[in-house]
Amino acid sequence: MSGIDDLLAEANDRWSRAMNNARDVEDLGMGEAVKTYYLRYFPAGALVLVAAGTVLGTIVFRGDGSSWSLNLAFGLLFAMAGALVGGLVYIAKKVSPAALTYRSDVLLPLENLERKHVTRQIAGKAPIEREHLSVARAGAVQQRKSLARQLVLAPAYVFLFTAQATNWAGQEKPLAWIMLMLVAVWLISIVLLVRDFRRAGRFLVSTSED
Repeated sequence: MSGIDDLLAEANDRWSRAMNNARDVEDLGMGEAVKTYYLRYFPAGALVLVAAGTVLGTIVFRGDGSSWSLNLAFGLLFAMAGALVGGLVYIAKKVSPAALTYRSDVLLPLENLERKHVTRQIAGKAPIEREHLSVARAGAVQQRKSLARQLVLAPAYVFLFTAQATNWAGQEKPLAWIMLMLVAVWLISIVLLVRDFRRAGRFLVSTSED
């Protein structure tokens, strides 16, 4: 029995450290921060940056209208740079302050299978363990913060691949099609990020009274 007791003691110690890490971890409005970015800042910024970049491309490349694809590609690259820089600023100013998180991974003290079980609870694929609920909630906050950062930066890559596809449009080489496939992959990735972000949010809401 001593071996089993030792294993239980070790497990209790791991969970105790994880619960200590989870203390004061809280979502202070990351959902609203991401929503505001996509409904307000991103659409307006994308429109202005693509238009300004396209006009700038016309001036730089002295286009006469026949090089529309090159000018538009330049505009999309301009928007990519703006989305990347603006996204990083938005993360620092709005996303990061919208969550109180532990300085490192909350789940670090746990073993791999224990971490996976917590992740499954957050995803709604495993029963919630009330005894360790604070750890699961902190893990959900930590997950949402990571996903929020990815969601804010993801459009920059869509602009990048779209710019390449536009630049190579009409060429015999299949490079444009490859870039369009990458655009599709990134758009699907964004949808999956949104799904996971909202799922973690629903977990926090459903367990807020526990």
